[in-house]
Amino acid sequence: MEEITQPDISAIVPMEIDSKRKRRKKDGKRNFGLFIIFQKTFLELLSLRRVLSYLGLSIVFPFVFTMIVSGSLTGTLADMNIDFQIATVVNYFAFYSFFWNAGILLILYCGLTASTFISSEESGGTMIFLLTKPIRRTTLYVGKFLGYFVNMALLQFVSLLFGLTITCTLFDVSSAVFIAGMKFLVPIYLYALLMIAVIGLMLGFLSIINKRMVISVLVIMFLIIFIYFLGIIFRVAIPTYYESGHLYLIDIGYNLSLIFTTFLGFFGFQPIPFFQQNFGLFFGTYVSMFSDVSEFIGSADPENGLTFLLPETGYINPIVSIIVMVAITALLFILGIIILERKDVGPQ
Repeated sequence: MEEITQPDISAIVPMEIDSKRKRRKKDGKRNFGLFIIFQKTFLELLSLRRVLSYLGLSIVFPFVFTMIVSGSLTGTLADMNIDFQIATVVNYFAFYSFFWNAGILLILYCGLTASTFISSEESGGTMIFLLTKPIRRTTLYVGKFLGYFVNMALLQFVSLLFGLTITCTLFDVSSAVFIAGMKFLVPIYLYALLMIAVIGLMLGFLSIINKRMVISVLVIMFLIIFIYFLGIIFRVAIPTYYESGHLYLIDIGYNLSLIFTTFLGFFGFQPIPFFQQNFGLFFGTYVSMFSDVSEFIGSADPENGLTFLLPETGYINPIVSIIVMVAITALLFILGIIILERKDVGPQ
């Protein structure tokens, strides 16, 4: 009579446990794939030529701008009251940052980079190769976005730091002014991070549905013109209809300026007339000098070293502007993922 051997219980793995192990292994591969794509994208964008060109251009505008405004001041800023020094440096720094470092230059570089997220992979033939690996299309897109975001966030911080340093150096102010300026670098940087995400996801969406670089460049240029220059034409040419027709709802520059000044306001930012007049003129954030401001000038305190302050136009609650921008960006991200997952990326 044969002896009955007991089965090796340790070799028996329940189906449920086995499936969990396979799922964990599969998830691990996907996470590793996400890290590889993130790392590859980040390092590619960290090329010496790209970094030097970005930081070089981010220095030129603050240098020229500060040289011009410092020459218009009566006397030396370093000889004036410390509070006046801080207010002047911070306001000039905030103004040109919105226009250039966290504005036109940032949009240009972010747009050109994000517009190749998917289109470059398709045109280069690497998209099909990547999809033969255990990497989902969503993983590819998210990995490239994260690599881009971290890279631009790093460059933007250095850009703003250089700008503030140049401004304080040319004005020949004390280290106390620089330290006070660093406090207001934080909200400007937070605004820049929002812009990096928004422009990245907008142009990233375009890279999914469009392969032609010329289309992306035209969209980027249109955004820059629409944000920074068209608003002033509307407000000067048709000021009455701008308000009655609620054109401020589609005025991206106005909404971005609201977000920018709101971030600054959280840190106790006090705008000086130069800042208010120019933001009112270009973006409509404050009552512009084209309007009747006699009542505000007449009520100004002559002992106030910063003269008079203009009121905000208050067309929209800034929180609404932030929510709408985030919602539109999130919608483009979700829509882009859906289109990418269903897109035919085979040879044309």
